[in-house]
Amino acid sequence: MYTSGSTGEPKGVRVTHGALINYVWWARTEHGGNQPVSFPFYSSFGFDLTVTSIFVPLVSGGTVVVYPEPEGTDLSVRDVFTDDMVDVVKLTPSHLALLEPALLATERIRTLILGGEDLKTSVAKAAVAASGGRLELVNEYGPTEATVGCMIHRFDPEHDRHASVPLGRPAANTSIYLLDEQLRPVPTGVVGELCIGGEGVAAGYLGRPELTDARFVPDPFVPGGRLYRTGDLARWRAPGDLEFLGRADDQVKVRGFRIELGEVEAALGRHPAISESVVSVVESETERTAVATSVRHCVRCGLASNHPDSNLDDEMVCRPCRFYDEHRDHAAAYFGVPADMRAFFPPDRPRNAAGQDCMMLLSGGKDSTYALYQLVEMGLTPLVFSLDNGFISEGAKANIRRAVDDLGLELAWGTTAAMDAIFADSLDRFSNVCQGCFKTIFTLALNVARDRGLETLVTGLSRGQIFETRLADLFRIGITDPEDVDRSILDARRAYHQVDDAVRRSLDTGIFDDDTAFTEIRVLDFYRYHDVGLDDVYGFLDGRAPWVRPADTGRSTNCLINNTGIYVHTRERGFHNYALPYSWDVRLGHKTREAALAELDDEIDVTQVRGVLGQIGYQVKTADEGAALRGRQQRLVGYYVAGEAEVSAAEVRRHLGAHLPDYMVPSYLVRLDAMPLTVNGKVDRRALPDPRHLGRADAAGFEAPRTPVEEHLAAIWQEVLGLEKVGIHDPFIELGGDSILNIQIVAKAKTRGLEFTPKQLFDAATIAVLAPVVAWTRAAEQPLPVPHTAAGDVDAFAEAGLDREELAELLEIFGEGE
Repeated sequence: MYTSGSTGEPKGVRVTHGALINYVWWARTEHGGNQPVSFPFYSSFGFDLTVTSIFVPLVSGGTVVVYPEPEGTDLSVRDVFTDDMVDVVKLTPSHLALLEPALLATERIRTLILGGEDLKTSVAKAAVAASGGRLELVNEYGPTEATVGCMIHRFDPEHDRHASVPLGRPAANTSIYLLDEQLRPVPTGVVGELCIGGEGVAAGYLGRPELTDARFVPDPFVPGGRLYRTGDLARWRAPGDLEFLGRADDQVKVRGFRIELGEVEAALGRHPAISESVVSVVESETERTAVATSVRHCVRCGLASNHPDSNLDDEMVCRPCRFYDEHRDHAAAYFGVPADMRAFFPPDRPRNAAGQDCMMLLSGGKDSTYALYQLVEMGLTPLVFSLDNGFISEGAKANIRRAVDDLGLELAWGTTAAMDAIFADSLDRFSNVCQGCFKTIFTLALNVARDRGLETLVTGLSRGQIFETRLADLFRIGITDPEDVDRSILDARRAYHQVDDAVRRSLDTGIFDDDTAFTEIRVLDFYRYHDVGLDDVYGFLDGRAPWVRPADTGRSTNCLINNTGIYVHTRERGFHNYALPYSWDVRLGHKTREAALAELDDEIDVTQVRGVLGQIGYQVKTADEGAALRGRQQRLVGYYVAGEAEVSAAEVRRHLGAHLPDYMVPSYLVRLDAMPLTVNGKVDRRALPDPRHLGRADAAGFEAPRTPVEEHLAAIWQEVLGLEKVGIHDPFIELGGDSILNIQIVAKAKTRGLEFTPKQLFDAATIAVLAPVVAWTRAAEQPLPVPHTAAGDVDAFAEAGLDREELAELLEIFGEGE
């Protein structure tokens, strides 16, 4: 029997006669009580709903009432209810939602079997109410690969209160499991993939051995048995109470957040007036920079031409070098001198009970080791914090222990069992392992610093890393004053630690729920205040510290997984992830061009890398796939049906905001009169309207700006976020906003006389909420009036903030008409 499932691509499912007998004999008891029972046959032969409608009545000694095969999307199921000549009707939830309430007031039809889609509680309740309580609704879950049906739940209007009707209990000779990626059972409340074992499992797909091997796997719990991996997600609410949560392939990533579309649909379904809901995604192309096919290198810093920021000019100088030429003075003003750092540690500085006055993050690498020794020479007594991420080389660990012992300091090791998941998440989001590792270090270290009463945390980030990750973007948008830079970095750090990723889901991040961590603990970058070249670092370590370059890490000096990140980034993004920070080290005088290029010449053991990728459960994308992912922005779309009720998109948005985090609320909300259906009665997702072709008023409850401040804010948001139109109630995060775009909006607004902080923007979320707190310091940005006389020109323009004398002078020169 052919099925397209959720992908739309037909697959021939080889269902055995034994599996068919197992299902039909069980369904005969469940739906007919071993008595003769009558079913209608009204749908296409190609739909597995017909298996129930033909074989169950025949083996029970009952009858099949045959209706003409529908043409197109004609709903001949209406005729079934109008005729009222059968006992049991099997149909899809979408078909049921389309039936007029009057059709459900039947005399003979007593049972409805719902299958093929998620059965929403709102739809089930409405049907029972329309029948006056006479109809019994049965939710029968099961893919064709498990022979039509494998779980059953009889709907109870009094007790079934969740958004979707439960899936219920297994069919006869059927085993139901919720498993993780390694086919291990997940605990109650945890989302897992629904896997089916037992007599109903099909023999595989016709002519598709690879797909068969992927979906029909050995049963780890029954020797010789087989499981079908459905790709459906669910969780146990309680023993025997299984909640359907949509498709695994319905898991999407929007602005770095993983989202289960089924969870958003469930929240939509909780609105009392919404009878049906579907959540999908749309993608918009964003500007992409082409990668050069032949690699050349900047004559100054060595940045390769395949880096998207390079843009080598006719003199073979890269864009970042030209940019740095314009901002040398700003960089010099930001980077301090050792005396500036010493000022943070006066003689009467606070110490904890152990006599420590700060925390130093030590990776075992050359930069952090050098910084640690310099802190001690300054007279400080740091608590040393190192992360054992499961891949720290033995050479790096030995360096850490030798340095701590040599200096007589205390070492605190941080660790978490979630590192594999964090690394996989970091690779998925950024194509490198460092992002996840850095965030883990800061999360664990700040918690330890707070517990140990330490007010300062010192990092060993190089000046190149500082410039690449912080200063370049801020300078580019006009934030150059050191105090403004520090405030912006702090705001970005707050937003960074509140992003819902593997770190936030796996570690104790309560310290970041408010500003506690950032007001109690100061973060100092050692190399912001110490300008030290690579040769000086190596010279000091050779003569003063027991540091030995590890021989077991390739190019990296401390971490065995680093080559994995380099390999993945090069494959997926098309360029080396250390290329840009190393080029900044060259510009800032910390490396020579030749040394930077030499460090980028990696010798990567691909076999070892693949072993690491297998351990953490990450599959590398191709370069084309990586480019495609970077070139698209995904937006959520919520479609809903609300009958005749007055339910605006704005009301739906408020409802969702009360049940979901901001990033899960759809950017577009589209009200439909009815869901489009396939010929088999399932929602036809391909027929859903594209919200980008609807007006914002139709798609998202658009409301235009009402005041000059709102007009300017909307224009700035449109420019920075790349949108054609922004309404005053459109949430910043939903429109694609993040911490960097936040800073860009704040900076651009400042140049136009509108002042507010990144935190105010994040807190407000919408233009309507932000506008009242904006300080408008330049009246010149008001829409200028159209004056009628020369005197009027001078007065009107002067009121707008322009110089009266200059305007009068210009009028004399050019005349009133010009």
